[in-house]
Amino acid sequence: MTTQPNREIEAREKAELVTEDTRPGLVFRPDVDILEEPEAFVILADMPGANEETVEINLDKGVLTLDASAAVDPAEGPIRYAEYRTGGYHREFRISEDIDREKVSAKMSNGVLELRLPKSAGSQPRRISVEAA
Repeated sequence: MTTQPNREIEAREKAELVTEDTRPGLVFRPDVDILEEPEAFVILADMPGANEETVEINLDKGVLTLDASAAVDPAEGPIRYAEYRTGGYHREFRISEDIDREKVSAKMSNGVLELRLPKSAGSQPRRISVEAA
C-alpha cells in the first residue's frame, strides 16, 4: 500500500499574465482543475471576487475563452493594508471536436467557475456485450 507524501500547505501567488493587453489593471491566469467523466469534461476555475455577472465565456473556432473581473475591488475601500491583489482573469483552452458545443454549460459558486463540456455521442465510451454462439 502506498501513501501520499505529507505536503504542507503553503501560500502561493496568483499567476499574473505577462502579455500585452489593452485592458487596464492586472490580469491573472486562474488556476484550474480539469476532470474527465464518462460523459463530459469538467473545468473548475478559481476566480476569487468574480461572480456570474462578471464572467464572460466564449467558444469560437475551437478556442474556449474565459474572461472575468473581480466584482469588488478591496482597494476602493478604507483598507490600510492589503495582501490580496485583485484584477481581471483570462484563460484560453483549445477544445477538440469530441465536445458537443451546443450542450456546454457553466455555473459560478463562491468564486469557482464550473464549466461542463459534454462529450459528443460518438466519442463516449461504449461497452459491447458478447453473446454466446
